Amino acid sequence: MHRASAQSGSTIVLALVFVGILLGIGSVTISVLQSRYRQVHQNASWEEALLTAEAGIDIAVNEMRKELYDPTNAWSGWSNSPDATSAATPDPTTGSAYYTSKVFVRETEGGQRSYAKIAVDAPSFLRDATGEQWYRIRSLGVAEVPGGAVVAGDKLDLELRKFDLNVDHRSGERVFRPQATRLIEAIVKPVGTFRLALFGGQTISLNNHNVVVDSYDSRDPAKSTNGVYDPAKRQQNGNIATNGTLIDAGGAHVYGSAATNGGTVLDATNVTGDVRDDFYQELFAVNRPNVTPDVGTPTYVSSSTTLDAKAGDPAQFLLGNVQLSGQDTLRIRGAADGSPTYAQIVVTGDVSTSGQASIQLDPGVNLRIFVAGNVNITGNGILNPNSALNLQVYGIDRGTNADGSPQNPGTVTIAGNGGFSGTVYAPTYNVTMTGGGNTDNIYGAFIGWTVTMTGIQAVHYDEALGDGGLISDYKVVSWFEDAR
Repeated sequence: MHRASAQSGSTIVLALVFVGILLGIGSVTISVLQSRYRQVHQNASWEEALLTAEAGIDIAVNEMRKELYDPTNAWSGWSNSPDATSAATPDPTTGSAYYTSKVFVRETEGGQRSYAKIAVDAPSFLRDATGEQWYRIRSLGVAEVPGGAVVAGDKLDLELRKFDLNVDHRSGERVFRPQATRLIEAIVKPVGTFRLALFGGQTISLNNHNVVVDSYDSRDPAKSTNGVYDPAKRQQNGNIATNGTLIDAGGAHVYGSAATNGGTVLDATNVTGDVRDDFYQELFAVNRPNVTPDVGTPTYVSSSTTLDAKAGDPAQFLLGNVQLSGQDTLRIRGAADGSPTYAQIVVTGDVSTSGQASIQLDPGVNLRIFVAGNVNITGNGILNPNSALNLQVYGIDRGTNADGSPQNPGTVTIAGNGGFSGTVYAPTYNVTMTGGGNTDNIYGAFIGWTVTMTGIQAVHYDEALGDGGLISDYKVVSWFEDAR
């Protein structure tokens, strides 16, 4: 009896020992699994924070583009002053534009959220050599971490992955839920309108086999001579494109690529680059500048006239028409030493030259002409001794239909004896370049609703034009993570 009781007691003790062992194993297993589970979710939150920060950069760039295409709705819901809890530090220099926003991105598993705190500013030190303002975007991606305020993972990994369990390590403020944060800083460069040699919103037509389109780079002595086109240094970036479905290359020699929007390039035998059908580029409306003309500005120009450009801010002129004939000359006078000067002319009517008449730019003059009427450049045309970017002609928007086509397209015709060095951006105009009996050299870039070249002539595209003109887009040129 005593022996039976002893055996029973030993069995109970042994069972309890086994239960204790199983509980210990289960506890360790659960602890390990819980740690691994927590680590998986924390790592996922860390990656989610990066994706959210990147999404914040995209959101900011989209708002910047809205300023070009939909300015009324740009920056809706954003603050135009620094936010103490934002990702960025306000720039102390004056004249810095500043926008901040806390943008909800999405809700993840378990009701966890991720959002971005975004700051956009324009510090004065982000100006390039031409004075163009670049922008800085700082996007802080925040992803809430599931579970309690306990960190999991290897020590070396945790030195890289900074989780805010109780206090935000960037702002020092208490957090109500554990979170992972990643900060991305991007530098955004404005992109000019003249990225192609020829760009037609609807069509491009090159109707003579003697037409040539090629490129050079006035900034590079290996691709130009003293900044001037040299046929011995011809480059093959004279690209042409349309948002429409048709380019009639006409057997022209195109030293570059030709692209349509789901269409066809006819007679593309002499196109040296790619022939593509996946092209689209946004066209933005050209609005009439709201300017106060300088004192002494004439109402019209119909005879020989001199207008003075000036250093610094452009001289401003508001004219009804510019109509020159015979020996008439409109001179845009610059500095005697040829240093840079600037002028802007807004023409509410037409611009035309005929006979031996001409518009002449002095050395160093930078001229922008905005035209509401038609442009007809014949005779001696426009004489520009400077680079093509120094002369920019813009066709003021004529208004468009629902499909984007112009309601009443204007015309820009270039058929002068002296060739042409400049740029044309007129998305609601039909742009035509007509060559004569001898080879006419045209230097620049040309954008219109339709672009047509006839006769014997050549367009030489200066690749430096890609960084000039009115801003038509923004491009991220620098992108890095601030791991502090």
